[in-house]
Amino acid sequence: MASRALTPANEITLLRLVFVPIFAILTVNGDYGLALLVLIAAGASDAADGAIARHFHQVTPIGVALDPIADKILLTTAYVTLSFRAVLPWWLTILVISRDVGILLTALLIILVAGYRPFPPSVLGKACTLVQMVTPLAALAVQIHWTVVTHGLLKACIVTAATLTIASGLHYLYVLRQRYAPHDEEEATAEKP
Repeated sequence: MASRALTPANEITLLRLVFVPIFAILTVNGDYGLALLVLIAAGASDAADGAIARHFHQVTPIGVALDPIADKILLTTAYVTLSFRAVLPWWLTILVISRDVGILLTALLIILVAGYRPFPPSVLGKACTLVQMVTPLAALAVQIHWTVVTHGLLKACIVTAATLTIASGLHYLYVLRQRYAPHDEEEATAEKP
C-alpha cells in the first residue's frame, strides 16, 4: 500500500463527494438532464479511482475507507432527492437506506465488541449495489424521455433493487450470525473444566 494519503485515486474519490451537492441541487430543481450527466460522471469517477489505485499501486487505507463512504453518500442523496421529486418511490428509498444503516450499525457493534474485522462484500451485495446504482440512472433517463429506457424497464429496476436489497440484507445478517455468533461446540468446550 502506498504511504501517501492524497493519491490521485483518492483525489478522484474526493471529487465524487463534490458531485453530491451539485447532483442534489440539479435534481431538486428538476434539471434531470444535467443531473444524469453528473451521476454518470460520478459513476465514471468510481470506476476510475479503483482502477488507478490498483494500476499505480496506490491503494491506501484512507482510500479503501473513503470509496464506499463516497458511494453511499452519493447513492443516498440520489434516492432521497429523486423521491423528493416523486421520480422514485419513497418506500424504495427507505428500504435502501434502512439496509445500509442496519449493516453500518451491525459493523460498528462488531468493531466495538470484537475489534475491527474485515468484511468483504458478497456477490449478492455487489449485485444489489449495482442495481441500486442503475435504478437512479434509469429514473433520470425516463424523466428526460430517453427512449432507450422505458417506464417498464424502470419498474423492473425498482422491483429488482427492492428484491436484492432485502435479499442481501438478510444474507449479510446470516453471514454475520455464522461468522460471529458463538457456536455450540465452542460453548461446550468453554463450559468443560
